[in-house]
Amino acid sequence: MNIENLSKVEKELIAGDNLSHAFQAVPDEPFPVHVLPEVMQDVLSSLADAYKAPANLIACMQLGVISAALGKGIRLRTNHPDPTYGLLYQFVSTPPGINKTTVLKWLTKPLLEKQMEMRAQQRIAVESQLALDSKGGGPPSKKSINNEIGKARRTLVVEHFSQEGLATTLTHNNEYLAVISSDCAGVVDDLKGIKSNGAFQGELLLKGYSGDPYDTNFKVADDEHLEEVRLSILWAGTDETLRDFICDKRISSRGLLSRFLFVEFDEAIPKRDLCPRFVPEHIEANWSRVVDELLSNFWNGDFPKEVQMSSGSISLLVAFDNERIDAQDYLVNYKSLPERWAENGMRIALILHCAEFGQSAPSTELSVQTMESAMKILKWYIGREIEVLEDYNAESLQEEQLKFLDTNGPSSLRDIHRKNILKKSQRGYLNQWKDNGEVVSWNASKGSRESTHIALTGDSRIPSTITNQIS
Repeated sequence: MNIENLSKVEKELIAGDNLSHAFQAVPDEPFPVHVLPEVMQDVLSSLADAYKAPANLIACMQLGVISAALGKGIRLRTNHPDPTYGLLYQFVSTPPGINKTTVLKWLTKPLLEKQMEMRAQQRIAVESQLALDSKGGGPPSKKSINNEIGKARRTLVVEHFSQEGLATTLTHNNEYLAVISSDCAGVVDDLKGIKSNGAFQGELLLKGYSGDPYDTNFKVADDEHLEEVRLSILWAGTDETLRDFICDKRISSRGLLSRFLFVEFDEAIPKRDLCPRFVPEHIEANWSRVVDELLSNFWNGDFPKEVQMSSGSISLLVAFDNERIDAQDYLVNYKSLPERWAENGMRIALILHCAEFGQSAPSTELSVQTMESAMKILKWYIGREIEVLEDYNAESLQEEQLKFLDTNGPSSLRDIHRKNILKKSQRGYLNQWKDNGEVVSWNASKGSRESTHIALTGDSRIPSTITNQIS
């Protein structure tokens, strides 16, 4: 075969060699718990013991909750002209019975308590104002209070939403919300347009990652305009829901998928036992203290405070992103995910920094050690993302390839490439299918130039004259 004009990537795939870059699937690698701030490690250990939930899952959810508590009130100043906020988009999937709902409920308790407190204060303020405005001076009715508050109810966390409903709630809450759900199947259905004649419903989520303005056709504000939308997202669901999310072409083509860090956990359901299990009070108090401190100092700040990165931490980030750029030819099958890796690394770094230093975070430089910790966590996410995508891509590609061979019979590799059934950079999958005994291949050339042909194993249409050539 003449391979002079093939890229290095294609040559390695054809030869069946390992891809020579740092970004690989890591299906069995545990989350690097040791790089989390001590308070997060203590909470993780207690929850894993009390609820028998996977440590990997708890760590991801902790990062999501801390992210939600930061809001628009603190950002990271890097060597880029635009600052970075610590707002993550995450999607974690598990089988049923892994206690994801219970763990998420425990972790989000301080957020929901803060929300209840805000709403109670808002209600008192509205009631007092209505009483002052009343001609008779009597107390306002419950209905009149509810009508006055209307859609302006103070909100920190939402679960299910329509795009127009989310825009309305953002309008009345400083254009920031945390979107948190322990069963996001309905959210993903809405996102894909199941209830809106197939129209994509993720425009606000696209804007909320980068803080872009959003103009809406719905009357959500006097000027019908949101200036700087910010969102943090923590979704938990099943592997089927994650698959629907990843495989939807609009979600990937519009760039929404690349904004997410996603992980699929395939943990066995833990067996029950008779041991008494509980979360120690001091652990719960410490977690509430951390989240409350971040909420009080940053979440709803009108003027964001800034954390400066050290020169060493910037160097680490630049080195990582250059490594990603150098490997871009190897990463073409991973949609647009790599483009957001460095950005998400900075967001993780800010989350770790704030979890460790609390209200002192703005006056403390983000260190090399924190950036190293963030890079370790990011690379763990990348490995799990690649694992998921490789599984889904391989399954989809295999299904399409086998269907093509079943319909068309033995086919040349050249024809398969020409019809875009299998790209040259995906030839490595052929070795897997051959090893699994699903396809066979042979050289059908009668001259010096190789002509690889492929067929389903046992296909009666394989020429009998080349049966002995089949490898």
